[in-house]
Amino acid sequence: MSDHYIFWDLETTGRNDKFNQITQVGAVLTNNKFEVKDKLEIHSKLREGKWFEPGALITTGVDPTSLIQNNYPNYYEASAQLYETFQEWSSSSAIFVGFNNINFDEPFLRQALYQNLLPEIYMTVTNNNVRMDVFDILRLVSVYSPEHIKFNTDDQGYPILKLDEISKLNNISINYDAGPHDAVFDSLITLELNKILNVRCPKIWNSAFEFRHRDTPKRFMLDNLVFTNTTFWGRRPTIKAQTLIGGIPSRNHHYLVYNLIFDPIKLIELEDKDLTKKMNDGAKRICEVFDGSKSKTLLNESYSFKDNKYAEIGVDELRKRANFIKKNEEFCSRLIKLHLSNQKEWPEPFNVEDRIFESFPSHQDKKLMIDFHIAPNDKKYEIAKQFKDDRYKEIAVRILYEIAPHTLPENDKRNYEFEIKERFNDDDKSKWNSKNKILSSLETDLDKMIADEDEKIQFKQKVITFLNNESAKWN
Repeated sequence: MSDHYIFWDLETTGRNDKFNQITQVGAVLTNNKFEVKDKLEIHSKLREGKWFEPGALITTGVDPTSLIQNNYPNYYEASAQLYETFQEWSSSSAIFVGFNNINFDEPFLRQALYQNLLPEIYMTVTNNNVRMDVFDILRLVSVYSPEHIKFNTDDQGYPILKLDEISKLNNISINYDAGPHDAVFDSLITLELNKILNVRCPKIWNSAFEFRHRDTPKRFMLDNLVFTNTTFWGRRPTIKAQTLIGGIPSRNHHYLVYNLIFDPIKLIELEDKDLTKKMNDGAKRICEVFDGSKSKTLLNESYSFKDNKYAEIGVDELRKRANFIKKNEEFCSRLIKLHLSNQKEWPEPFNVEDRIFESFPSHQDKKLMIDFHIAPNDKKYEIAKQFKDDRYKEIAVRILYEIAPHTLPENDKRNYEFEIKERFNDDDKSKWNSKNKILSSLETDLDKMIADEDEKIQFKQKVITFLNNESAKWN
């Protein structure tokens, strides 16, 4: 068991990890008794070519102009500080814990490291580090032990599990000046909520603790003929009794699992085209992929009886169906083959942000990254030209434009400025937050998120002022 936990949170300029950026990092280091040993807070300036989603700034209460007009470190410096601290805190391994961190914060962390030439972009799952997600624990508790935590419900009766609401309802308080949507504040609240769940719901918490390792799902599915997988569509939970079909070739930690609500005896004689339809039939599909890389928690078969459908089928019948799957290797191989043949082919990514998963850096490029960071600014460009991977050459130009634009050859500088200009003036369907995209979402976000008319007017004016300033640069 690791002696250290890192509770962490990020504030960002939007939801798209590739084309938005981190504006604030908050983190606390604890021992295995959840006693705070150190604390981290980093703010960052906005990088040129990065803009924002209005809704993200409304949520965090950030003035758009303050993203640029501040005394914070630039994005390169802030990312390096984050990297160095996390490396130091996890030098003897650590458990990284957040609230929806695996689906939201981690992609932003990876992009921040990648877009700043910091080599260990998978640092939360390498060097014996692992991760847990308090949001996922809370969701399981809301389904299987709702009496142990207070929460409000929406108009359909599903639990609202927003961190600020949960903390208020359960009287979670901390001694910190900032409020919700401050990264340090949210890290500390996540720590306190984790302590509550650990004490009140030890079975679910301990299950999540076991699934912090990416090799746990395979072992668990092999040891449990029938297991419970709880999935969510928005706030609506779905309980599924499942059994393992097999691993998916060429996709580490991904498994095809069978939904035991369906009797496999009735399916084994189907033609391939009919079986494929059953595999793709939305909520009624007979099997699905379980991604074991995301530390998602499976539970034993008894939890499935929370849903009356499985109680009616009964444990003996569920086990019988699961045994049928287990003993019919040919049927399992067929299902895996049909799954593979039915996958969409995606176009090759073009933008450097989209190419993050293209390949790992070579040993030589990793060494060049280190050389790039320690070299004086006027030497960095010469090092950048030596990268074998063209992604890193492009990223190096962006970094130098941010920290030392005078060191760039005029042609590189002009090309990058032209790219920023094109992105800023793109239409409202662009991947990035172009001027038109910001304006098209502004009114919707204002109406949805701000009730007071004066506040709407004030925020809108701040956005327009920001865009006018950017237009003066990029038109």
